[in-house]
Amino acid sequence: MSGTDGVDTEAQIEQRYPRPRRPGFLASAAITLLVLGVGFAVFGYSPAVLVTLYGGMLAAYAAIPYTLTAIVVREVVARRGRGEDEEPNDEAVRFGLFRQRASFVTAIAMLVAITVLVVGAIVDASGAYDPFGPAGSGPFGGGLASFGAFAFFAGGFAIVVNVPSIYSASVVRSERHAVRQRVGAWRVIRANTILTTASWIAYCGFGVFFITQTFWS
Repeated sequence: MSGTDGVDTEAQIEQRYPRPRRPGFLASAAITLLVLGVGFAVFGYSPAVLVTLYGGMLAAYAAIPYTLTAIVVREVVARRGRGEDEEPNDEAVRFGLFRQRASFVTAIAMLVAITVLVVGAIVDASGAYDPFGPAGSGPFGGGLASFGAFAFFAGGFAIVVNVPSIYSASVVRSERHAVRQRVGAWRVIRANTILTTASWIAYCGFGVFFITQTFWS
């Protein structure tokens, strides 16, 4: 292949899989953060907090089997698609689907939230404040209860935006195609896979902590 052919091939790849447009991504991020903020306010500071209380307990027990199932299904779907002559989904390759972007932003928000909680617990060891204490203490203004409200809603929203991608063979295979071939928004796709998986595992850990604390208290 000549150098000119190589340039033409690269140009064709960029034309078919353009990098995600910034305004579209920022709009998706803003919508996602707005949904998370409203949901946190409703389930953390309204009568709906009762739903959070009981729903959060069920979610803590469901987190581990759901996470394991999601990871296994995603990998099985991706591996089954290897070697198949299936045309990739252009929107998925360039990270243009709203659910992809919402999943990315939600994973970051969830990881930041649990990091703040952990840092709060460390600071609590020095006696600065009690992040697991009564309302008004801790970084969320309500300690563990407020974090639970965020975790309950954000976790539910993460499931809503992730399930179509996890169980959609077209999206999973298109994302893996982008990463393998280094086309489209493959760096963002790889980062999204890492962040979403990390958030699932982190909140499973929180679920285990919650269950053990409830069981032994």
